[in-house]
Amino acid sequence: MTEIGEIYRDFRLGKHVTLKDASSGIVSLAFLSRFERGLYDISFNHLLELLDRINVQLSEFEFMYNQRNDTTTDLLPTFQRAFQAGDTVTLKNHLLIWQRQQGNFAELQVIQLKMMLTILGNPLVSQTEIRRLEEHFNTITNWTFFELYLYGHSLQFFDKNMAVNLFKELFKKGIFYDNFRSDSFSMLFYIHNNLILYLIDQKDLANAHILVDSLSRYFEHHERDYYHTARLFNLQGLVTYLSGDHSLGLKLLRRANVITFLCNHRSGFLENENNYLTRFLSAGELETIFDFSNLEAL
Repeated sequence: MTEIGEIYRDFRLGKHVTLKDASSGIVSLAFLSRFERGLYDISFNHLLELLDRINVQLSEFEFMYNQRNDTTTDLLPTFQRAFQAGDTVTLKNHLLIWQRQQGNFAELQVIQLKMMLTILGNPLVSQTEIRRLEEHFNTITNWTFFELYLYGHSLQFFDKNMAVNLFKELFKKGIFYDNFRSDSFSMLFYIHNNLILYLIDQKDLANAHILVDSLSRYFEHHERDYYHTARLFNLQGLVTYLSGDHSLGLKLLRRANVITFLCNHRSGFLENENNYLTRFLSAGELETIFDFSNLEAL
């Protein structure tokens, strides 16, 4: 498998940038040399800085990585797609594979798959495994894609203080970027979405408001697709409704549902939304925000 350091070196040489110029002010020259030879690992933040130094976009770098390697080895998006689709069969098959492997990474991967299955109604993860996960987050210093996905799935298993403090630590480090991956579900939104819903479950509307406002301000300056637009209206609507402004909250929730309906999103998505909102809204309110009869002819 081609290492990321080797790919970085090829980009650097193609740009006619020396090791000294590329590394200056970011990492030592010796560190960069060893990284390019596959001898050292590197933090995501340093990789972004090094790519910026040679004017290479993360999307370009990832494209080259996928071209040189078997893209099926990147299982995180595969897990995520199966999780979003409620595909417990695929997740259980992956779990069986990882349970046969040894090492720290395999252990954490098993816990992540068990958490996904637990969320989908197949309770498998234990309190001992959650404590192992907490230990991992308390000791790591460099977060990678893996930790970001792991954190997103861990939220409802941690106590509120730990979940919020980890989020603040990530935000303080500037780890959130909307272009973490080339897939359509941006990590920034995914983690905000999960934490907001977690805080709602914890009845912590004050912090939920803060995160919704943060996400809203971010999207004022960034282009977003219909899915993220609809989800943002949904989060704004639910927090607004639960804070007492039922009229505006229902308006925002209906706006989210109409966008989803008109864009022909996955058939089960609106059904899942309806099932979730039954915890908070009356039957009449649900009927109002999921009424698409006047849109059928469009």
